[in-house]
Amino acid sequence: MSVAYEPLQGWGPYTIEDLHEAPEDGKGFELWNGWLIEKKAFSVRHNAVSSALREVFIAAARQAGADVFVDGSEYEFAVSSGVRKPDVFVIDTDAIHAACAADEILLDPADTLLVAEVVSRHSGSEAHDRVVKRAEYARSGVPRYWIVDFRPVPRIEVLERNEKGVYETTQIAVDDQALTVTEPFEITVVPADLLGLGGR
Repeated sequence: MSVAYEPLQGWGPYTIEDLHEAPEDGKGFELWNGWLIEKKAFSVRHNAVSSALREVFIAAARQAGADVFVDGSEYEFAVSSGVRKPDVFVIDTDAIHAACAADEILLDPADTLLVAEVVSRHSGSEAHDRVVKRAEYARSGVPRYWIVDFRPVPRIEVLERNEKGVYETTQIAVDDQALTVTEPFEITVVPADLLGLGGR
């Protein structure tokens, strides 16, 4: 489960500087309300599903001719409570170019077109993915949020930000049901296929 990191000196609240001074340059941490939250060591299946989802998004973007950048985990996004590192995200290429040119440390989540989190059930991050991040990403202007499960069966929940600035579930696909969305570009994915794609 997630645990709060306590440096040898000080008791918080912690800052972005503390995040980047944590072990391994903070790669295994997110910053939430002044606390450094150590992300649980993800399972092979979690990482495989995340990798497969990135592959699906990249292939769909190429097919649609969308000028986007797809990645995840290592990139940091500034949210109201601190810093988040989504498992997978899609962002406009211009936003990435601008951040590179300015040598930014944090990306603006409002520049994303889609964010996805892969849930590790019974971990310290599950409540964050389902509840906390759902609210944070909506407040930050992320237009689309996918919550991806792989236990007990593969499942994808698609949420879209409405005019009130909160997410509404627009689609759910389970196991071998095909899911198709048209925004930010056409994407078709079968949840069960994610378990195999990541192992290629």
